[in-house]
Amino acid sequence: MALIVALLVHFLDLHATLAAFDDLEPVAIALTVILFLLDRFSMAYKWNLLLRARGCWLSHWAAFRIYLASGFVGYVIPASVGSDVFRAARLTLAGRSVSSVSATIVLERVLGLLAILTLSFVGLVFVVLHGRGDLLPLLGAVLAALCVGTVLTGMSMSRRLYQMLRRATQRFSGNKIVKMLHALHNEYVSLSKGVRPPLVFFSLSIVNQLIQVLLFVPVLVSLGVEVDPFALVAVLPLSKAFVQLMPVPAGIGVAEGSQVVALSLAHVAPAEALAVALVLRAIDLTMLLPAGIAYAADVWHLRRTA
Repeated sequence: MALIVALLVHFLDLHATLAAFDDLEPVAIALTVILFLLDRFSMAYKWNLLLRARGCWLSHWAAFRIYLASGFVGYVIPASVGSDVFRAARLTLAGRSVSSVSATIVLERVLGLLAILTLSFVGLVFVVLHGRGDLLPLLGAVLAALCVGTVLTGMSMSRRLYQMLRRATQRFSGNKIVKMLHALHNEYVSLSKGVRPPLVFFSLSIVNQLIQVLLFVPVLVSLGVEVDPFALVAVLPLSKAFVQLMPVPAGIGVAEGSQVVALSLAHVAPAEALAVALVLRAIDLTMLLPAGIAYAADVWHLRRTA
């Protein structure tokens, strides 16, 4: 995190970045905040679909509250790991099966990554066909990752391969961790075998990624930047995937660096790209207030129902 921040300070024109803030319009900030909340609600909604498929019934409001609260925790515990652990622990405390809840989170991450690669691949195909030959290597890399991810996802749902692994670990069958992994896999396979919930979730994940791309548009328009929407669809989801793999609280520094690189590939000037990234980080920080309120409300709700 410190290295990426230092690189941003060294290579980018901070004076030009600060000057870009003068062109920001309040309407752009307001629209971005609305899109940010819509993004969180859509993520909570599709996660709740998986929960209900495994018999863990939650109202959409409760799922939204827990998802907001997990974002508050994510600023303390690295990246998406902290928010995922919080969601699993929170529903376990409420009496839900830890394997059922964990399976929904695992499938959420797997299908979410496949949705990112799919959307990016479609966007890259459009921009390459319209003359962006410089992105052809990136298109090949995304296609390869999508193929590998699809194959590995299919293998993870194979009972035959899992039985081979189970026989190989037979000597450790009494271990609590091994038992938990077996229970998690059984839930994961059961959840993934139902066609409708994963298919609906995958479709909503595509929509969710489009909302996250739209988060950048009001600020870019306010700064007077003209960009190809297909270029944004092609590169911005990849920056999101990169952040999820980095063990940094809330992706601080890493998110900004990856967004600057992605926007630069979409022909946005580096100074303006950094300005956009910093505006989104500032909005993300202001969202700690409703996230903290959601966390406090969830603690109160949990104690009241205990």
